[in-house]
Amino acid sequence: MNREEKNRRISESKAKTKERRKDRVCLTYEIKVVTSKLSRAQKDDVNQVYREAKWVRNAAVCDFKSAVRDPKSVKVKVGEDFEERKLEILGSGIKQEIYDKVKSEIKGLSTKKKKGEKVGALKPKSYCNTIYLKQYGNTYSIDFEHNRIKVQNIKKPFYVRGLKQIPKDAEITCAKLTRKASGLYFYITVYVDKKEVRTTGEKVGIDFGIEHNMTLSNGQTFDVCVPESKAVKLASKRLNKAWVHNGRKTSNRQRKLRAKLNKAYEKNTNRRLDIGKKVVHELLTSYDFIAVQNEMIHNWQAGLFGKQVQYSAMGFIIAELKKSSKTHIVERSFPSTQICPVCGRMTKHPLDKRDYDCLYCGYHHDSRDEKSATSILDEALRQVSLEQGAQSLVEAETATSISHESKSTRKSSFKKREAQVL
Repeated sequence: MNREEKNRRISESKAKTKERRKDRVCLTYEIKVVTSKLSRAQKDDVNQVYREAKWVRNAAVCDFKSAVRDPKSVKVKVGEDFEERKLEILGSGIKQEIYDKVKSEIKGLSTKKKKGEKVGALKPKSYCNTIYLKQYGNTYSIDFEHNRIKVQNIKKPFYVRGLKQIPKDAEITCAKLTRKASGLYFYITVYVDKKEVRTTGEKVGIDFGIEHNMTLSNGQTFDVCVPESKAVKLASKRLNKAWVHNGRKTSNRQRKLRAKLNKAYEKNTNRRLDIGKKVVHELLTSYDFIAVQNEMIHNWQAGLFGKQVQYSAMGFIIAELKKSSKTHIVERSFPSTQICPVCGRMTKHPLDKRDYDCLYCGYHHDSRDEKSATSILDEALRQVSLEQGAQSLVEAETATSISHESKSTRKSSFKKREAQVL
């Protein structure tokens, strides 16, 4: 098979895959590797895979012009010299994906540089914690019956938990093997059929704050703050004590304490993300129109409310809501807290005053945050109505111009026929 024929078949296969996945949804499932079931040989193989992946990436970054997609060996810098290291475990599909990732990163930096943005060069990494498994059935395979996942060139498959959450009719695609403080995880990407979207007809405005992290225009409140756990504080305290006693010298005890601290931080982050995802899911399933103000959460953290913002999931919730077509964003310059919904005038309130009183018309509301959420919703609906009005006006003008053009075209064609008859 020549190269042209091969490229043609690849293009046809890509077109069929794109057509098949057009009406499906892309989802990613987290599958945990049972660490207690790993043998010593498996642990050595996994560490070697991550080590060789780091070698391949750094070699491609340092000299991309002479790099190949499937190298048998690479040059590794040891001190001031370079040594030739043979790649024993890393599969060909994984090496090709590493090469493609580096190529994509270089193209991205080049595009940003052409736009005038300030960018730096890609640098080698001292560690690698993610292995990209490009093709299901080749780079990796799944045994659903025995809860096993086999990775290319690693002899013994991994015993995992969580495969039951993948639907039976799902189309399994790529995956990645990630190393975290709490263990090894597979992130498997699949395509499933779209579910029917149920409309509720409900509208809501959301105001983000500190006393209650989220206040809805209907009076409902959410607190999505997860402070530091006792495990984080204890591990941090022990690590600091070990660092003071040993100075700058890194010992095995310090490495173990740092691993415990990272694991405790990861658990805290998972709790925060779990709360954030549940809140986002509830909002998107309960409401068809969501109005959110484009808050600068980073400025809150840099100001008086550093810990309250750092330990909350407000930034994650805002980012996820912005991805939905149900969400309408109101600019942060809109004075939702000060504006009166009756007379439209501004009344400033100190932070410790939690109710609202208008100095001009006497309007009163028991909750300033709920009033602010209602103002955000009203402003969003007003902007949407203006946009729809402008769009309908443009469509009417376009239809009128088209009708005029068609009339003039008919007149000119009629004159031409008359001239031909004469």
